[in-house]
Amino acid sequence: MPIYLNEKDVAEFLDMPTAIQALRDAFAARARNEGNVIPRTRWEFGERRLNVMGGGLATQRRFAVKSYGSSAFHVLLYSEQDGLLAVIEANVLGQIRTGAASAVASEKMAKPGAGKVALIGTGRQARTQALALSSAGLLKEIAVYGRKRDKLEAFCAKLGPELNAQAHPASSAEEAVADADIVTAATNSATPVVMASWLKAGAHVNGIGANAANRRELDPELVLKASLVVTDDIPQAKTEAAEFIDLANAGKLDWTRVRPLHEIVTGSVNRDLGALTLFKSLGVGLEDVAVASVIYDRAVASGRFKPL
Repeated sequence: MPIYLNEKDVAEFLDMPTAIQALRDAFAARARNEGNVIPRTRWEFGERRLNVMGGGLATQRRFAVKSYGSSAFHVLLYSEQDGLLAVIEANVLGQIRTGAASAVASEKMAKPGAGKVALIGTGRQARTQALALSSAGLLKEIAVYGRKRDKLEAFCAKLGPELNAQAHPASSAEEAVADADIVTAATNSATPVVMASWLKAGAHVNGIGANAANRRELDPELVLKASLVVTDDIPQAKTEAAEFIDLANAGKLDWTRVRPLHEIVTGSVNRDLGALTLFKSLGVGLEDVAVASVIYDRAVASGRFKPL
């Protein structure tokens, strides 16, 4: 019989350093053709939508399906041998694994010595983006911008002690990113919130919030100027990465320029220290199965959850 793990359980059994390592291992497995991604599909039911995605790891002989509507997220974790292992509430899971994916990309793509971070957005995914970069040793100070000043100041006041670093509330997105080594956009904006002209030479950008074809949080010029353009799954990007889709349809972007994250994780990156780099994060099922396995194994090892 499968076990049921709630959001509190996930927060107990999944820490950021372990999540980052789990994703390093998962993308390395994908590079060896031992991991796979089932891209997200969006099913319409009148005014309602159900999002479904999946992934598998041959190294663990496990696979997972994630489904969610407007707010409730769940991962079903399976093993090849035993079938359904767990039903896991996955709001916290998704926040942690999305932050971990940015850290995995940034540690390969950001220039050596990077430590100044800019974060655009103060919503559900923002905090774990900062925590992940800090966990990976890539954050010494952070400037944050959000549209609502009171929420922004409260966010920074809470975030700074968690990071053991200064968290500055910026007066504009441009001010936040002006001197940043790493810029993370964590919004669901339909129009760009990070412009190429604002970035200093050699900056690395993570675009993590816009994962639908009607959202565009990054300046198209940023995509064109970047010397290295990476995403977690190219087939999924061809239906969800609006910034790429628009440019490809206009004949300005060849999809062969976009590299999958597993190539970056397992290979050497010879980056021009004066050029921009870009990671477009969409969130894929490979990430879900990797961290869900960690949560399940730790839950069972705790002795409080006993599969029958």
